[in-house]
Amino acid sequence: MSAKTFAAAGLLAVLAAALVAQPFPVRLYGGSGSEECHAMVEGADMGFCLAGWTKSYGPPGSSNILVVKTDPLGYPLWARVSIGEADEEARAMTATMDQCYAVAGWTRSYGMGIPNSNIFIMKLDGGGNMLWGRVYGGFQDDQAFSIVQTRDSGYALTGLTHSFGPAPMPNIFVLKLDKQGIFQWMRAYWIAPTHVVDEGYSIVQTPDMGYAVCGRANALGPVLHSPFLLKLDPMGLIQWVYVSGANYSDEAYSVAVDLAGDILVAGRTLSFGTAPGTFHDMFVAKFTVPGMSMWSQTYGWSTGDEEVWDDRSLTGTQDGGSCVCGPTTSVGPGIPSPNFMVLKLDPLGMPMWCRSHPSSYDPGFQSDVPLPMVELAAGGYAVAGWTDSYTHLLGASDFMLSTFDFAGNRPVCAEPQDPLVMEMPWFESLMKDTFCMPEFDTIFVVPVDVLLDSICYEDTTGIGEQGAVPGTNGFAVRAQGRGIELTLDRPTVVEIRLFTPAGRQAWQAGRTEYAAGRHEIRLPVDIAKGAYIVSLSARGRQAFTKLVRF
Repeated sequence: MSAKTFAAAGLLAVLAAALVAQPFPVRLYGGSGSEECHAMVEGADMGFCLAGWTKSYGPPGSSNILVVKTDPLGYPLWARVSIGEADEEARAMTATMDQCYAVAGWTRSYGMGIPNSNIFIMKLDGGGNMLWGRVYGGFQDDQAFSIVQTRDSGYALTGLTHSFGPAPMPNIFVLKLDKQGIFQWMRAYWIAPTHVVDEGYSIVQTPDMGYAVCGRANALGPVLHSPFLLKLDPMGLIQWVYVSGANYSDEAYSVAVDLAGDILVAGRTLSFGTAPGTFHDMFVAKFTVPGMSMWSQTYGWSTGDEEVWDDRSLTGTQDGGSCVCGPTTSVGPGIPSPNFMVLKLDPLGMPMWCRSHPSSYDPGFQSDVPLPMVELAAGGYAVAGWTDSYTHLLGASDFMLSTFDFAGNRPVCAEPQDPLVMEMPWFESLMKDTFCMPEFDTIFVVPVDVLLDSICYEDTTGIGEQGAVPGTNGFAVRAQGRGIELTLDRPTVVEIRLFTPAGRQAWQAGRTEYAAGRHEIRLPVDIAKGAYIVSLSARGRQAFTKLVRF
């Protein structure tokens, strides 16, 4: 498929195209350089908002924050990029109660500690307009990896700090802000007594108005990392801590709350599972809010790594169970390069289904790495991350968005898998904490255009991009005045159809051969006023655009 430029300010949602395009899209977003998506939420409009970093847009020579908002089919509506001269990355995002988006991460362009990194949080409205941007930190490296909106409409963030708490660094931090992003409190935490490296990777608010934080710490000695689950009260004071681990390093990356109000934590282990000391297995464990361990399981195969790497790779599901995603090097095309793995669990942690993605239908032979995941309001799942398997379409690595139905299926590119399940122990531990007072600064983003392409669609359905400049497909279609503008790079047999927003076909032009060049196709005068989806079929592919008849 050709990559077409989408104007951030000029795109319209093509909702009715779901009836003529794939219902479970897989989209790639990026540019000529590298991009990685580390955060995703579902919007109030049932579209998606993705965030991460880019080296295609913004000032050259550094990574920049990239936020992309799409419609429910994954077509971009707008995009924003940061303009700092040094590296900065978005690592987390939350949808807010007022239908906006709060994005967090780190920047080396703003704050007291530059060129060391500082924590940032920014709020964008549903149209991509920046409402405010805040930067917090000290004079050393401080980075945020997770954010949650709290019940008082404020925000809580976690990550690592080299500026606060005792040496050796880093320490875990939790930062609480009000609804305008203004500082309320911040605390640093470290494991006791074997404090060496302590980092927070994910945070959620718990039913008792407190917080659960997970990450990694040197709980078993100065060399090996251990996953931890830390429970805090509403003011950030420690209530209890659990850790796991044995002979190798293990890490926790994602924490969630399930339908029953219990705490779930996920990560990767080399100490337990199918091949200790050789390959990682992903794990999920469940605890009550008062601190009782309920169950803990590992999932994987003895032939490769199954891991969890993102603060929102784990989610509680509407049926009372949970779902977790992460990269696998055991199954799927191109192994030992990673593929997406999505695993659905029942309330007791037993697998209900597991899928790898993509597949031999449209294989990715390089890295396809899933990071954030959401259960969709209408049912099903969306998983985002990055891929460098399709560099012939856009650039180096790109944002990747994949969608699945409630059972993990999609028309193509999802293969059933059956991981082995084993137990993993946890035990109580101790942490200490101290109050922190960070410095303050501001941060900005600006509009940008991004490129789009699609993979893993059925040839009988096809998918295309809007625009009027033919690319590798050699054709394009767009609304032009009272008709349709068709552009071809060579003589082509074309079929054009018009659909109403309800999906009913309103008009069809028979299969006609057009010469190379631009053609203006007039619509019949009896076509009623209103909005329509234009579908163009040619060379076994399709392209779509929106037309409004006045």
